[in-house]
Amino acid sequence: MENATSSDTTTRYIRLNLEIVLEVTDADALRAAALDSVKADDELSPGDRADATAAIESDLAESVSYLIDPFSLVEDIAGTELSEAGWQSEGAEYLPEDDDEDDEDA
Repeated sequence: MENATSSDTTTRYIRLNLEIVLEVTDADALRAAALDSVKADDELSPGDRADATAAIESDLAESVSYLIDPFSLVEDIAGTELSEAGWQSEGAEYLPEDDDEDDEDA
């Protein structure tokens, strides 16, 4: 029998949206790490491995995609189970939202 409380009136599914901007400081290291990850993945077919390798070699954002594990972000949250995950990486222009924080210490 489940414990029902007044706080249980919310939905049982929660969509978590994150936006993370990474600065690539060493493209070769990033690409190498992604290629190592693909090589170590025993579940990839030879065709999928070749596709992944080609994608990584042509696009740094793809390198990040092969290194991100959204399951690890939520696996230790008590009382939850991951129902679905999807993610993508893409190159982006970046303008910090608030440069004033850096200026306060000056």
